[in-house]
Amino acid sequence: MAESQLLYVGNDQPFDGSLSRISEALKISYRRITPKEIRDRNISFPENLLAIVDEGVLGGGKDEISPPLKSAMLVMAISDTRETSLISQDIGQEYEDILVKTISERFLQKKIGFYLDHIQSRREPDSKENTHELKKKNRQFSRQIASLQKQLNQVGSDLHVQGKVLETINKISQLSRRINCLDMDIIASVCVDQIPKLISAKFSSLYTYDTSKEVLHLLRHNHPYMIARTVALREHLTPMILAIRQKKLLLVKDFAEWEVSEETSVARVFSRNYRSNSCIIAPLLSGEKILGVLNLADKIDRPSFDHDRDLPPVQLLCEMIGSAMSNIELYEEVQKQTQMDSMTNLLNHHAFYNLLDKEVHRTRRYGNNLSLLMMDMDNLKQINDQHGHLAGDAVLMHVTKKIIECIRDTDVAARYGGDEFAIILPNTSLSDAMHVAERMVSVISSNPVRFENQQLNVSVSIGLGQYHGNISVEKFMQESDTAMFEAKSTGKNRVHICES
Repeated sequence: MAESQLLYVGNDQPFDGSLSRISEALKISYRRITPKEIRDRNISFPENLLAIVDEGVLGGGKDEISPPLKSAMLVMAISDTRETSLISQDIGQEYEDILVKTISERFLQKKIGFYLDHIQSRREPDSKENTHELKKKNRQFSRQIASLQKQLNQVGSDLHVQGKVLETINKISQLSRRINCLDMDIIASVCVDQIPKLISAKFSSLYTYDTSKEVLHLLRHNHPYMIARTVALREHLTPMILAIRQKKLLLVKDFAEWEVSEETSVARVFSRNYRSNSCIIAPLLSGEKILGVLNLADKIDRPSFDHDRDLPPVQLLCEMIGSAMSNIELYEEVQKQTQMDSMTNLLNHHAFYNLLDKEVHRTRRYGNNLSLLMMDMDNLKQINDQHGHLAGDAVLMHVTKKIIECIRDTDVAARYGGDEFAIILPNTSLSDAMHVAERMVSVISSNPVRFENQQLNVSVSIGLGQYHGNISVEKFMQESDTAMFEAKSTGKNRVHICES
């Protein structure tokens, strides 16, 4: 090999470095020239030349390059094994083989050694014995090259797959850190914006599940058209409903084939909006509890989603999402408990004050009406003294129930003290608030409480205030509280409006 020379025509610095090190190991001379220099016909090369040329350098072929190079063994260098099928037609015409740059130096050195052996064998004297031996060596060389190429292609393919797997794992790790939070907006963003990119899905939608009503509510989506905002489980069978009932992830490659294989039929109201019949429907679970559903549709780079490629990352992320949603529910429940009165389940004094402060700021900003009812039970002490505290508790629960019956979902009731209640009425005029207060007084007084075969008569006094000017929250509460004492002092079981 001492007489052989290796030439590289190209600009790939890392590849140049590999060839230089291999040449030193094989003890052959090595030279690199640029594609521009190869067209200089004054350059001379030895006959025993192995020329490795980057793809595309020759352009119109050997006619465009220096004549001495035409007798060299030409090998095309490519960057990726996936390119082989696209350029294989050039082999046998201009080039004698294809060399993949990304293989390891060990395989690269071995393959260059085969090339140099082949060049040496072509220079032996042309006798019958040598011709026979040459053909034998050529056949052996061809088999070795084919076997090595197959190994190298497999190594390149494996490395490519491993690279993709590592890339996916890294992305999942990043998404998991975002999912592990107590902010549903962030989780929804990951579901709709990030997970589709991970598996090349075009569309995504996230629904939350109301267990008590058995209804799915659309939280976020990226569809350019309308999709169902609510889906009731009692309605006709849909893919989402089926996935929830079975509590398992559903991957459909083609709905028509899937319906035949599953011996079922599902309603697809918006199917005309999708390019393909493939989708992934993933119930979001915490244990056996259903918290929502993530839908992914229309595979971008393939006709359908793949069970081995797309399902594992989605399944893993959905387990994380289900756990995060469960943590949010638990956190919100704990927060709610700290704000609620343990007996009546109404807001406690502290939570009521914070909420009233927010409503006052909103009223100042937008100029809406804000009314406040301060209520005091007229005879709870007497009931406790005569019938015991269990009777008093029954009366408190009775009054709480009647308050809730008289107010809207947007109104807020609180247990302000032992036998005092407060009701915030946002966007409510003074006359409408008066109507609500009078109804409470009437309903409570006209519905006695039955306790241990006794009838306990209950009444309340209510002070009504309307927010005005720029008064403070404390002043607003004080005015309504003063009106309530005025109602008690003038006969009880009545409503008194604050005179501001």
